Parts: sequence; structure tokens; C-alpha cells
Amino acid sequence: MPPLRQLATIAAATSAVVMSTVLTTDFGSGAAHAQTAGRDAAATAATESWPERPIRFLVTSAAGGGIDLMARLLADGLSRELPQRVVVENNGAAGGLIATRAVAKAEPDGYTFLFSGPGMASLPYVYKNPGYAVRDDFAAVSLVTRYPLVMVTTPDLPAKTLPEFIALVKKNPGKYAFGSSGIGGASHIPLEAFKAQAGLDMIHVPYRGSGQTTAALLGGQIQLVIDGLAPQLPNIQDGRVRALAVSTTERSPKQPDIPTVAETLPGFAFPMWVAVFAPAKTPPAIVERMSKAITAAVQSPAVAKRLQELVVDPVGSTPKELDRFLDEQLAFNKAVIEKAGIHVQE
Repeated sequence: MPPLRQLATIAAATSAVVMSTVLTTDFGSGAAHAQTAGRDAAATAATESWPERPIRFLVTSAAGGGIDLMARLLADGLSRELPQRVVVENNGAAGGLIATRAVAKAEPDGYTFLFSGPGMASLPYVYKNPGYAVRDDFAAVSLVTRYPLVMVTTPDLPAKTLPEFIALVKKNPGKYAFGSSGIGGASHIPLEAFKAQAGLDMIHVPYRGSGQTTAALLGGQIQLVIDGLAPQLPNIQDGRVRALAVSTTERSPKQPDIPTVAETLPGFAFPMWVAVFAPAKTPPAIVERMSKAITAAVQSPAVAKRLQELVVDPVGSTPKELDRFLDEQLAFNKAVIEKAGIHVQE
């Protein structure tokens, strides 16, 4: 279409052409507005009728693990809050990186969500090309749960307390090792933070999953592991491992005799958490509805009881609350990873 000044010049010379041009332009503009209005109306209708089909939760862990169990408990609870079921799909490859990328690239239509632990907020600082940006590719939905991790060692080690363990390692730099379920994950970052704050020289040995890590600890290949309190409770109670401390700021009501790391290293805190995220540009109304449904589900008596049996605290937050929490986690992970020099080329 000609610029306005040119239209004015043409109008002075040939009004008939101008009328034709104006009529055509007005018609085109009206059609464009009609198309936009139609799309907006369709989007509004889709949002109001959501969900009309099953919803997918992509879980950043293998089936059978603690995070998977929480995802299935939440999915069951959501079936009573939403008119459609939630289907849990597991993909723990690369510490959950593959599942996270898949959700980042998914259609923002409210039918695909990420169910993830701390890894999604740490892996971008570990991998040279993670394939996603937390703040650009995701919309926060709800913080689902928080729960303590526990540091455990072997009972044949002479150190019986965390201060004694720190003293032992300091006397033998480079002799002892700690294991994790993968580089940059929730069982790696807190031990790097612990190692740095305590001033320890320890070797990191990554494994594939907490089962392998615990087996290595029991076999004497490594001397320190951090894991969920619930899965380690049987080992602690049977005397197969020795609990040194929990990672939360307060002692666990389930095991009040286990001190916190902060009692030895003031300020240390690393609670495990699980949250739900949507692809960026998912309609805010859908995000809000899912957030409220999650809160109702995790705080329902049936789901809350099962979570508490797993030594997990049900939360259920608003998107804004999760956003603030995520900012804290991103800053913490970046500082720890940069100080430790943790990087994976990809």
C-alpha cells in the first residue's frame, strides 16, 4: 500500500483511483481484523474449555523413583480436580535434560507440562548447549513438594558425626570420594556446595541413578552420598549406612535425631524440590487453573498423607511464588557450579 503522503498526491489527481485504493485497503484491513478476531475467539474458547483431552506430564526421572512416584500421586489427585486424566511419561536420560527440552519445544496449548526437580535449574549452567533457557522457554506453574536430603556414609568409617567426617577428610585430602546420580543433578550440586563450604578435597564419582550410588557406598567404593531421606531410611535403620546430617534448615520430624548440615556449617540449606512448568506462552488462564488444581490435589487429605509417608512436604504454590523460588535456585546453582568448575561439553 502507498504511504499516506503519496495517497494524498494521487487523490488530488485521480479521485477515482483513490476511492478504489481506499475501498480495497479498507476491505483488506477489515478482513485482517476479522481473521485476528476469529483467532482470538478460538483461543479464548480453547482456554475456557480446557482440558478437552488427556494432559501429559513429562517427568525428568526414570519410572519407579521418588520423583516418578510423586508425579503419579499428583496425577491421581488431579483426576479428581480436572475433567481429564493426566498421563505420566518418564524420561530421565541425561539427568532429565531430554524431557526438559521436549517440553520447552512443545505446543503451549496446556496439554504438555514438565514435572521436574532441581536439575532443570542447574543443567543450563553445566551444559555448554542445554537446548533451553529456563526463563525464556518455561512458565512457572506450581511448586509441588519440598523434602530433606540426607548425607550418609559407611558405618566402618571412623567418623560418626558430620564434624568428625569433615575433620577426617581434611586430614586426608584427595583420599575420599562422594557419589552422585549424575553430573549437575540434585545429588551432585549440594555436595559440591558442602565440599566448598567445608573446604574439603574430595573426588566426585557420577553414577546412573541413586540405586547404583547407594550400592557403591555399601561396597566401599565411595564414602559419601546425599539422597532422599525416605529411600535411605531402611538403610539407616538397619545400620547399613550412617546418617550424618539432613540438608534442610530444620531437623526432620521423622528422624529428629539426625542433625542438620547447618548445625555444623551455618547457612547451609539445600531442600529437594519438585515443581511443574508449562511451555512459555501457555495461556495464563490455563497456567492459573492448573496451578490451583495442583494446590488442591497435593493438599487433599489422600495425597498429602501419602506424601508425608514418603517424608515429603506437600506445598502447592502460585506461579509467582514458584518464580521467586526459582530465582533463588538459579542464583545458588550458578554460584556453586561456577566455583566448582562443573561443565559438560555437548
